[in-house]
Amino acid sequence: MIFRFFERLFVVLVLLACMHVFIALANPDLGEDDPDAVSTQLHMSTVLVDGGVYACGALLILMRLKKFARAARAAWPILALPLLAMLSAAWSAEPELTFRRGLFLLFSTLLAVYLGERYSMDKLARLTAQTMCLMMTAVIALYFVAPAYVIDYSSHAGDLKGLSTHKNPFGEYMAVAFLLLLLVRFRHFAWLRYVFLALAGGMLLLSHSAAALACCALSVAAMPMWSWFRLSRRQRLLMCTISLVLVAGAVYFALNHSELLLHALGRNATFSGRTQLWATLWPAILRRPVLGYGYQTFWAGLQGEALNARIGLNWLASAADNGYIDLCLSLGFTGAIAFLALFVRFFRQAIAYLRTERGPLGLWPVTYFFFFAVHNVAESTLLARATFSFLAFAMIATSLAVSRYRAVSASQPEQIQEIPFDDGVVLAG
Repeated sequence: MIFRFFERLFVVLVLLACMHVFIALANPDLGEDDPDAVSTQLHMSTVLVDGGVYACGALLILMRLKKFARAARAAWPILALPLLAMLSAAWSAEPELTFRRGLFLLFSTLLAVYLGERYSMDKLARLTAQTMCLMMTAVIALYFVAPAYVIDYSSHAGDLKGLSTHKNPFGEYMAVAFLLLLLVRFRHFAWLRYVFLALAGGMLLLSHSAAALACCALSVAAMPMWSWFRLSRRQRLLMCTISLVLVAGAVYFALNHSELLLHALGRNATFSGRTQLWATLWPAILRRPVLGYGYQTFWAGLQGEALNARIGLNWLASAADNGYIDLCLSLGFTGAIAFLALFVRFFRQAIAYLRTERGPLGLWPVTYFFFFAVHNVAESTLLARATFSFLAFAMIATSLAVSRYRAVSASQPEQIQEIPFDDGVVLAG
């Protein structure tokens, strides 16, 4: 019992660490840039936090090594991209940096596989919701005690950045919290869910993160559509026809009133300069289209194609603000195709999961996958190392793969031997 308590506490600490809460507390004036984005040097705060997390994670993995190995085998595609990232050191201009960052990505992915094996989808969702509620409580407390930790007084004066280094990541976390709290149910003090749901929505608005707000709204609007997969084929055909009419009307309205919508979001037609940045980066992608420049080394340092892009833009960009473009820069179209195949595989499993899981949480995997995909159009978290976005994606994907493995194994009882899994659940192996 005590071990399980500390293990769940470790999960909360892992989620907070991947949201860079501890780095933000240690460096409240860090600002928008990732500490390692431009510099090629290691930062002590990053080393201490990541080192502690991975060391504890390694011990827990060793304690459940056989079950972890089965989960890794069931969710093996999730390990393909980290391995490709490490392999990209062979053609990177900064091989040591590429290998090191790829290794961090592999470590965080292995940790996600452990968590996806250790906890069911329901427990993972509840632990994530509890972590988000803890963060919101801490943000409120610090707002009155030490506002400099949660309010941006520099580049985006007055915006709420929460326990993060910048308002956009915090907006993403609050969007995920809002989506999750729409689906999760509290076992005790059920009314608290509505309080934290309102807090998540309010903090999302106060962060002024237009991308997170827009993607959250799209994800909420898409929830009824995912529920249609639980209907019969004839019912789905009718609902799809209705939805196509509604989507066509929405697209027509958006195209004819784009300036009004952008003004409401506080943005212009260039999406805060993003479109200019993307146009500048396409020639760089086409110069190395197959394998890219090596995992997360394109923006490192002030040299090469990245320097040319920065000179053309006249600002020190540290990312493409588009996960797909950054993936192409890191691993080329090979990496992009690998991710697409990976995403389609697990998205199909998420659809199958919601058909068997009839409760509200059955919608959680497909809802998060959808948010993850659309949010990366305007932010670069698609394959970022040691970040909440990819950790959550890998955890959910592993949980889906393990659940599917159980179902397949249960249908062939004569060929398997049952092995105790988690809390009385049986994993066939």
